[in-house]
Order: sequence, then structure tokens, then C-alpha cells
Amino acid sequence: MPYLKGEDWLKKHFPKLFYLIEPFLKLTAADKLVELIKVLKPDLVHSLEMQSQTYHLLKAKKIGDFKWAYSSWGSDLYFYQNQKNHQHQIKKVLSNLDYLFTDNSRDINSAIKLGFKGQSMGVFPGGGGYDLKKLQPLIKPFADRKLILIKGYHHWAGRALPVLNALKSIKDSLKGYKIYVYAAHPVVVERICQINKETNLKIDYSQRQNEFSHSELLSKFGQAKIAVGNSVSDGIPNTLLEAIIMGAFPIQSNPGDVSKDYIKDGINGFLIQNPEDENEIASKILCALNDENLIKKAQLENKNLAQKLEYLYIQKEVLKAYKTIQSQL
Repeated sequence: MPYLKGEDWLKKHFPKLFYLIEPFLKLTAADKLVELIKVLKPDLVHSLEMQSQTYHLLKAKKIGDFKWAYSSWGSDLYFYQNQKNHQHQIKKVLSNLDYLFTDNSRDINSAIKLGFKGQSMGVFPGGGGYDLKKLQPLIKPFADRKLILIKGYHHWAGRALPVLNALKSIKDSLKGYKIYVYAAHPVVVERICQINKETNLKIDYSQRQNEFSHSELLSKFGQAKIAVGNSVSDGIPNTLLEAIIMGAFPIQSNPGDVSKDYIKDGINGFLIQNPEDENEIASKILCALNDENLIKKAQLENKNLAQKLEYLYIQKEVLKAYKTIQSQL
């Protein structure tokens, strides 16, 4: 189908402009979906991600007699529900949905408040789970873990800079530890270089536009003593789940209390309540590094929790959800 380069980006970031020019596009994604649905006559349509993929289905829903399922993830609802340019579309989608899949319990409540009256099919990790047996060789013993692992996103949602500043403020307590920042945005790389010049931390990193493989990242988690992820908006980050399954002590931001689905604060990880607060972050990093009993107990807690993130377990639960839907078609 004809496609305007950057169409999804324009729709997500400048929706008013997009909807103004959309009628003049020769064939929109919504038009193509209408055509396909007329031909295929599906019993169920399952859309993934709200802003760039799900809005298109509203037009098709007007003419198609099908059940509609939607999977929310990340900031789909939490962030965009407060954006005036998106509120109306989100409410229209949710009021038309029959089934909802989410990656966290927070978004179920948000969806209901925004007009969802359908059936919640459960909470499932966005990545579909992990082959724990295959990953076992990558998990290093506690005594060998001397790595602090940091998520390097700093943009409209990510907040890596406060974490870097927190590390700098406690630099004298980090002797003997390696620090690695993965998926670093340019502003984060710049700050890392500054800190490396000003201190003896010698932070290593990989850049967002030149990331290493997923298996290499999992290996890093398997070597890490603590893993820090910090943002002002998100669902359940895959990297939080990967810290849990690979034995790294998670220190994670908690937008809208979302991370409480997996983290009991002070038991199997720490929750960052204010992602902009460098002092809070520094305090939690120090507390984790200085309390080996806490980290060992957290590893045991998370080892049990990891069983619910096993791929075959998730697959079984998702198939149950689809069988429930099938029985209602």
C-alpha cells in the first residue's frame, strides 16, 4: 500500500497535523485495513501498540463485525492518556474493545477508567517469556559479580543522567566495581565521557544506535550485582524482567506503581520513587552494594519469581486466554 515515510511517527507525535492531512493521503493504513477486513472477514483482530497500530482499526471497526483484542505495553496508556491530542482516540479505542491484554496490572485499571468495558485477559510480559534452562550457563555465582549495569536511555521517558550523577556522587564507594551502561543515548555518552575525565570510575558503554545482541545483554545481566533502570514513564521493562531471571539485584523506577507487580521494595529489589532524585538513587545503590545478605535473599526470591517468566509457562497461559476468546466467538 502507498505509505508516507514517517507516517507513524507523525501520527504519534503530531496527531492533530496527521489527522488534518490524512484525508488527502491516497490510501491510509485505516483504508487498507478496511479493505482487508472486508475480504478476510476475521472473527478476531488483535492489535499491538496503541498509537501507531491500533488507532487505524477504529475505521475498520465501523464496518466490520469482528471481536477486537488489544495488547497494551510500555507507555501506551500511562503516558498518552494525559496528552490532550491522544485522549479522545484512546477512549474511542478502549470503548470499542472486547478483550485487553496488558504487561502490567496498572494499565488494566487505567483502561477501565478510560472507558474499557470488555474482558481483561491477563497480564503477560511483552517479550513472551524466557528459556530459563538455556540461560542458566550465563548466570554467574554471587561472589564473581562485580558489575553495576545501567540502562542508558535518556529521552522523553528515560532518565539515565540522574543515575550517572548518583554514581559520581558515591564514586569513592565504587572501588572494585565495573560500571557498564547499555543502549546509551548521545547525551548519556557525553556525560559518561565527562565523568570518566573527572573521576577514576572508567564507565564503559554501548550506544543506542549500535547495540550488541540480546544474548550479549543477557550475559551482562548474568554478571551484574545490581541493575538500574530509571524512567518517568513505562510499563514493565523487559530489562527489569531480565535482571530478575539473571540474578542481578534490580533497582527500578516505579511510574504509577507499575514495578510493584514484580518488586517488593527492600525484599527482592529497590523501587526508585523519584526518578529525578540523584540522592535517592545513590542511597539505594549504596544500600544494595553494602548489604550482601539482602542481595542473596533477593536472588532466592527472584529465582522463584523467574518460574512465572518461563516461556512455556507464559505460552500456556496465553493459549488459555485465546481459548476463552475462541469460546465466545
